[in-house]
Amino acid sequence: MQDDTPSRLDEKSLRILLVLSSKQALSVSDIARAVDLDIEKGRESLRYLEHKHLVQCENGIYKISREGMTLIFEKGMQLPKSLKPPKPLKSEADLTLPLFGSWQDLIFWVFFIILSLIFYMGIALLLMNRIPNEVVKIAVFVVFLFLWFITLFFSFRSAYYSVPEYERIVIFRLGNCVGAKGPGPILTLPIDKPITVDLRVRHQEVPHEACITQDNVQIDVDFVYYWKIQQPVWSITKVTDPEESIKLLATALLRAVIAHFPFNDVLNKRESINDMLKEKIDEISSEWGVYVTTVEIREIKPPEEIVKSMHKQREAEWLRQATLINADAQAKALRMLYEIAAVIDDKTLSLKYFEMLRDLGQGESTKYIFPLELTNLVKPLLHALNNKKEAGNPAEANNGTIDTKAGDTQNQ
Repeated sequence: MQDDTPSRLDEKSLRILLVLSSKQALSVSDIARAVDLDIEKGRESLRYLEHKHLVQCENGIYKISREGMTLIFEKGMQLPKSLKPPKPLKSEADLTLPLFGSWQDLIFWVFFIILSLIFYMGIALLLMNRIPNEVVKIAVFVVFLFLWFITLFFSFRSAYYSVPEYERIVIFRLGNCVGAKGPGPILTLPIDKPITVDLRVRHQEVPHEACITQDNVQIDVDFVYYWKIQQPVWSITKVTDPEESIKLLATALLRAVIAHFPFNDVLNKRESINDMLKEKIDEISSEWGVYVTTVEIREIKPPEEIVKSMHKQREAEWLRQATLINADAQAKALRMLYEIAAVIDDKTLSLKYFEMLRDLGQGESTKYIFPLELTNLVKPLLHALNNKKEAGNPAEANNGTIDTKAGDTQNQ
């Protein structure tokens, strides 16, 4: 690693290294969002860092390498000052009020209270000048003062919102978006149009989505994804319906991702498909202020013919393995039997022979067993009788031989 490597890295690349050093692994969209960078520029920076062996990429997920960590520790790299979030100025910080939101809103409410008071009290004074009775004058004054309080009460009630922690209110003032407010108590203007945005993580199920793999196998994919809104203003101003848009985008990108994998890889590489699908969704949904946290394929349903073929293939594989194991076992058994038979004595062999005769005799059927010893006893007797016969009739034996030879000669 050269010493001039940090000088060649720009501030965004240094920021990417620092972001990756604080977390285990991130996708391109997550890194671009953390560094506040476009997706394409983030890809260029990551490719440069990968060329320098400072980051590693696996299935679209980037993590810092050992060289990158060593570079950070050796050079004492810190977050560049230009990339640190600027501290708000004192004048800018004073513009934010806990209830009214800004000084403009506070001034509006002060003028509204003063003008409404002048209106009601002016009418009351006009009526009191024309009424001679003092009691009636006091009654008119009290009535208009009560009407003034009622007006203020309903005005504040219609403009007051208590925003919970998991929600934000996007305010449009005369068609112009003034930003998101919350959480806590918020007082809007009567001319404001508030829209509530939920920031909690939500899930969406997509059952039985038809897809075609790279080898033209049609499958049904059942998957679920979890998403949340990170930019409330973008989710209102840049997209009409975030939930439906994310669903249509996820189903379309799922078909595109599945089309890059063969059927066997779809079954075996679900994690890679999930990561790739999540990254592609984030590349588009990040412009809407929507972030997809997790994508999980729950079930893949191939056609019945494919399932039957897979079962037959697996059954044939199991049968082949069973045949090989059985043949190997028989070969080992015969080898062991041969080794034992080479060193066995006659007594042991006779004992095994008698055990075999006992096992044969245990059946219910009728059996006739001629032991090998009986044939051994009969063989000498038969041999003696044959020799005696040949010794008693030698002429017949010779005549038979001559006649046979003469017949053969005549036939020739």
